[in-house]
Amino acid sequence: MDRGTELALKRAVREGLATRLQGDFDPVEVESAIQSLVQEAVRAWNLGLAEPDVARLCRSVGDDFLRYGPLQGLLEDPGITEIIVNGGGVAMDAGVARFLEPHVFVERAGRLEPCPYVRFDDADHLRRIIDKIAEQAGMRCDEAHAMGCAMLPGGKARATYIVPPLAPDGPALNLRLFGDDAMSIEDLTARGALSPVMAEFLGSAVRARCPVIISGGTGSGKTTMLGALSGFIPDDERVLTIEDTPELRLRAAHVERMQTREANTEGEGAVGMRELVALSLRRRPDRIIVGECRGAEAYEMLQAMQTDHPGSMTTVHANDPGNALSRLRTMVGYANADLGRDVIVQQIAESLAGGLIVHVERMRDGGRRVTSIVAVDQMPEGATVIPRAELFRFEPRGMDAFGRITGAWRACGVQPQRIKQRMLAAGVRFDPSWFFGS
Repeated sequence: MDRGTELALKRAVREGLATRLQGDFDPVEVESAIQSLVQEAVRAWNLGLAEPDVARLCRSVGDDFLRYGPLQGLLEDPGITEIIVNGGGVAMDAGVARFLEPHVFVERAGRLEPCPYVRFDDADHLRRIIDKIAEQAGMRCDEAHAMGCAMLPGGKARATYIVPPLAPDGPALNLRLFGDDAMSIEDLTARGALSPVMAEFLGSAVRARCPVIISGGTGSGKTTMLGALSGFIPDDERVLTIEDTPELRLRAAHVERMQTREANTEGEGAVGMRELVALSLRRRPDRIIVGECRGAEAYEMLQAMQTDHPGSMTTVHANDPGNALSRLRTMVGYANADLGRDVIVQQIAESLAGGLIVHVERMRDGGRRVTSIVAVDQMPEGATVIPRAELFRFEPRGMDAFGRITGAWRACGVQPQRIKQRMLAAGVRFDPSWFFGS
């Protein structure tokens, strides 16, 4: 069966299904109706399709009606971590511009690969899927709301989309997939994300309630690392999380989650990250975890770290640990423009003294690794630069025959005294040998 015939048959089945199903219906009823309509169409059109082809057509139409169309198979593939659908561009047809069929890519093991076998009927097919995702999240998708971010039901994936007029090549969609289980620090160690010594040190740091900033680029594994470190939080501590979209999968026992909200169509009802951080301080948290600091909420987050909520954690988009501190300084400036640079730097140093910046990167081979762990110390009087010392770093050596980056983690020979005091005071393990050797 050629492509044109298949599209025409699917269109006919969809029209018949819309006529047959009125009001509320359950998925079993839909699947049964699809099977009946496909078989009727195959006979009426005298196509003579084999049973596997009929089953494939039924599945394709069922996915369109009940699930996420041709993307459904990718969503069910445990080896895929991201699905990327790009607009196909524009073509002129009899003097009328139309969008071409979108292109699909997936990320496996940190590397992108094209999926030419995943095809949409046309650009409108993808737009219908985007509309469904937005509707399920209680959002609008139209010319006035032409981009958005939403979670799929059940938290299986986070979707970000953009449609015309903001997308000149046609609608586009990204889906970041999440595993069913939160990864532990042991899982990350087994995957080569960090060394066992670094994992043991970070575990003691979290138990000792050292503040932790996880920095890195997009897709570097910041949220995964944050979730893994949460496994070291004692069961008797209450944790509040604050996110734009609920991506965190914490391994702590006592967790309350809060989520920001966008304004409604009348421009009212918006609740931002900063308001939730301020509210969380009144909800008796032992620790506050902000999924990602992007703006003025960094001010409240640092205040929480500095006062009654040591051991709080967050992530920051940054190129390296030094850049993470610079970005924090900028974000605190958003909250209070009257604060001078020296005052902001002093506040950051006081909030993070005895804490850590854990920097993660996605390497060229697609692997995610902790490339640096930096200890932050208190600023001496009169200083203008936040004292910090690198404790561990990853030193790449090259690539092996399989295209994987080789290298080793090195301890830098520095014992962080403030962190040592925190660990000893909390009664958790501190081993001076962590900081020497490889």
